[in-house]
Amino acid sequence: MLVAKKEYNYSPEKVNTEKSKRKKVVKVKKKNKAIHKLAMMGIAMIGLILSLFILYRYANITKMRLEITELEKQRIELIKEKENLVAELETIKSSSKIEEDAIVMLGMNYPTEDQIVYVDIDELELPDKSDEKERISIVGQFKNIFNLVLSLF
Repeated sequence: MLVAKKEYNYSPEKVNTEKSKRKKVVKVKKKNKAIHKLAMMGIAMIGLILSLFILYRYANITKMRLEITELEKQRIELIKEKENLVAELETIKSSSKIEEDAIVMLGMNYPTEDQIVYVDIDELELPDKSDEKERISIVGQFKNIFNLVLSLF
């Protein structure tokens, strides 16, 4: 009988420990699954944020490209306008255009022989340049002396 008691003898403590081990394993598995799900959601969110950031940067790049093309068009237009203005300025500055405008608009003509007057100028005596050189050298010497005196004080 003793043998039979041992076989059928079970303690409630053993059953409780086995159940608690199962519960712990189930709880650990549930926690692992939750952590795994949170990690996957976090990775997905990071991937989503990165992809949105990349799309935003591409949008900025295309916006800048459009601005560059518009500015290039404006630059080309301004270059053409400058060339037109330079050509117009050259035509205005030409002596043939000035002569034509003077004759047509202002009614001017070339002078005739009886309108031309020649003026004679007698040569005037110019002062000697040697006197001026002497004056300059004397003035220069006085300046040097004056500067030396000032530098002493």
